[in-house]
Amino acid sequence: MKQINYLAALAVTLLIGMLTSCAPKDDGPEEATLSLSATSVTIPNAGGEAQAITVTTNQVKWNAISNADWIKTTVSGNSLQIVAMPNEAGKDRAAQVLVVAGATSEKVEVIQTAADISLEVSPETIVVPNSGASKLISVKSNSGAWTLDIDEAAQAWIKQNVFNDMIELEIAANDGEPREAKLYAKSGTLQKEITVQQAGKGSEKFLIPYLVVEPEKRDLLTYEVNHGSILLRYAPKSSSLFDGDVPEHYEFVTSSQLLPSVIYLFNFKTDMLQGVEYVTKAESVKALVDEGFVDFLVKNNFADAKYDDKKDVITGESTENGFTVIALYDKDAKKVYIDFVAPKPKQPALQTFKAFPWDKKALLNNTEWTAEKIVKAEEDAGSTVTKNFMKKFPTVLESIRATLKKSTDRDIPSIRLYFMDVDDKTGTVNNDCTQQLLTVWADLSLAFWNNKGEIVMTKEFTKLYEDAGFVKIGNSSKGVGAYLYLEKEELVYLVRAIKFSDIPEFDIVVAMNIWHEHVDLDQSQANILKQLEKSYKATQLMDQKHNIKPF
Repeated sequence: MKQINYLAALAVTLLIGMLTSCAPKDDGPEEATLSLSATSVTIPNAGGEAQAITVTTNQVKWNAISNADWIKTTVSGNSLQIVAMPNEAGKDRAAQVLVVAGATSEKVEVIQTAADISLEVSPETIVVPNSGASKLISVKSNSGAWTLDIDEAAQAWIKQNVFNDMIELEIAANDGEPREAKLYAKSGTLQKEITVQQAGKGSEKFLIPYLVVEPEKRDLLTYEVNHGSILLRYAPKSSSLFDGDVPEHYEFVTSSQLLPSVIYLFNFKTDMLQGVEYVTKAESVKALVDEGFVDFLVKNNFADAKYDDKKDVITGESTENGFTVIALYDKDAKKVYIDFVAPKPKQPALQTFKAFPWDKKALLNNTEWTAEKIVKAEEDAGSTVTKNFMKKFPTVLESIRATLKKSTDRDIPSIRLYFMDVDDKTGTVNNDCTQQLLTVWADLSLAFWNNKGEIVMTKEFTKLYEDAGFVKIGNSSKGVGAYLYLEKEELVYLVRAIKFSDIPEFDIVVAMNIWHEHVDLDQSQANILKQLEKSYKATQLMDQKHNIKPF
């Protein structure tokens, strides 16, 4: 029995050995393979795609990553695309893309060529007074390396301090003639020239500017240059939403010992010289007096020049050209300024109305004159009449527009607008009569003088309304004009210069809004205007409806 068991065990052992020797041998996972069609690429500075690289691998999945944020990789099938952003630097840049497949990897060296070297400097011209100054220059270059060379002759009076992309120039005082230097910013093969101009120190303490109301700009420049000045900056007139109307102006550094800079300012509308201002080195107005400025003015046709020690100002008027002068201390700026102010233009004689233009004033709040009656009267007189309704919460504003027949008589108006309130709910007229009246005359000179775009009320019309008992109680905030008030009748006239944009043949015209309202003249002007602006709201609706544009 024991022999049988032994034989059985031996047979099993042999069988297992045979089976084991016949099974396939397992050597573990297959080793990953990876090859690239290119291991380096060059991309131009403009950026874009490099030539596609073919990736050969025995792995199902593979990936590519870059060590630079200016490179993007795209994997598709067995193709690798490398895309670079534009290189704005003035030197080549390099990065690597690592391709990974299983446990193996390969690197792609990426080179992107440099951009053309750029060099910018600002400002390119520097003007300083004879007292010297420190000025900053901005230098920008994509190469990362630049230098600034100063003319050898100027190195004695110009020193430089470099701060990253800024240069500080320290310019010494000049006791001699005007001088100029050239500086050169260099980067690679590029070079930018910077000009430094410095005024000389003249023999004069004070200067008289070019006092001509309508100067030829060439003559103004010649005058200043002949007196040793250098143009610092010029700005033409401009308008913008944020800055508003900015007038034309010229600024110079001068050769004066006490007046280092001067600015000429021109009227935005008329382009005539409005004023000239000097910045002084004086610490006080009295210091100017002590230096002899009042005597200087007297010798230069400001015969009445004087110093008011109580007000601490110097004043005077030229007997030659009508310019006035005032020297005063600005507490905020802590500087003394000298201003030469151009004389106001003299208005020519202009013919106003033959009599004060009451027009249809008698119809205001007159219940006998209903809308129907007004329309009939205007049509009978040959006027063309239209009616309009305009929303004015909580009522509706009804307006009657009468376009009158053309007349050679300047006193005859061109347009009348009557308007009254209508109940918004019922549509019935509240007090069927005129609440406000607008009358328009085509001839602007009846009440205003257009001085090259600057419009002012004429002295003739001013006398006319004053003789009629009116007083001016404020200026209009809606165009050029004024509020007039006849206290005994509680009558308000808003006299304006406006345009009708829907009537092309009309230029700027005279418009008078008329209504009855009590005004307390003892209150502040601000409160008076606030009250009148509320009453004017109805007229604003009419302005919008009939395309009236305050000038």
